[in-house]
Amino acid sequence: LDAFEGVIPWEPTKKILLDSAEAQLSGSPRLAGWLKGAETAWRKHRSSGSVPTFKERLDYFGLLNRQFPVPLIRILYSASGTLPAAVILRDATGVVEHKLYWSAVTTEDEAYYLCSVLNSETARSRVAGMQSKGQWGARDFDKVMFELPIPSFDPSLSVHAALAAAGKAAEAQAAIVALHGRFIANRQQIRAELVRSGIAQQIETLVGQLLS
Repeated sequence: LDAFEGVIPWEPTKKILLDSAEAQLSGSPRLAGWLKGAETAWRKHRSSGSVPTFKERLDYFGLLNRQFPVPLIRILYSASGTLPAAVILRDATGVVEHKLYWSAVTTEDEAYYLCSVLNSETARSRVAGMQSKGQWGARDFDKVMFELPIPSFDPSLSVHAALAAAGKAAEAQAAIVALHGRFIANRQQIRAELVRSGIAQQIETLVGQLLS
């Protein structure tokens, strides 16, 4: 899918997000002009309980600032949905939006291992009782995934290594699925292909062993 493009006013030398005054001092007058307009609009329209400045809103609870410098490999999973969806991100220009959780990982194998666990039906079924419920059933994962007893990745352990290998195979299999239409249908197609290939069943067995 095409990524949304935008400008993040991050100053890599000082490792800070810029406001309009700081952007002007750094020699970026057009950025400063845009930020000044945004700051004015924020002061005018923000609700009484909101943070006072646009810069604070942009970096709400430090969730934007702590993404820099961007890690080389990250694992992402969706905060909401009926079924979990985790992926590996290898894009140094990618910034994570508020409906995704992310973590930097050290190696590709660690990323494959975590993707295998988080995408599994075994993991989903174990947190289902902790999910918030909506009109259509369970809808949010958020931090309930952190309640699972997922061990830190250790490549010397056979189950960990096997999950990493299965995750790598699943990524390769998913990459050949022709995607059409909405993302929900695309996810269904990918899951069906992983079941057909036998990779899904292999992952479920391994995750069951890991979490037991």
